Amino acid sequence: MNIDHIESFIYVVEYKSVHKAANVLFLSQPTISARIKSLEESLNVQLFIRSGRSLSLSKEGQHFLPYAQEIVALYRKIQMEIRTL
Repeated sequence: MNIDHIESFIYVVEYKSVHKAANVLFLSQPTISARIKSLEESLNVQLFIRSGRSLSLSKEGQHFLPYAQEIVALYRKIQMEIRTL
């Protein structure tokens, strides 16, 4: 698990689409999908329920989302503070 994978997860949730998240992050769709898969493997859970082209958060994904948001927010805060030292 790394911060890029967590951030990709948040963008997919926000945009409700791997394709849209990839566009916003200037990455390819397969890259975002690979990041989500890697994150799911590291957590040993399925974060999304995939039904054809539809994508929704699983129960585990819903539980993980606020933690993911907190991790990314803290990471960004640390980056800002370190730059001002």
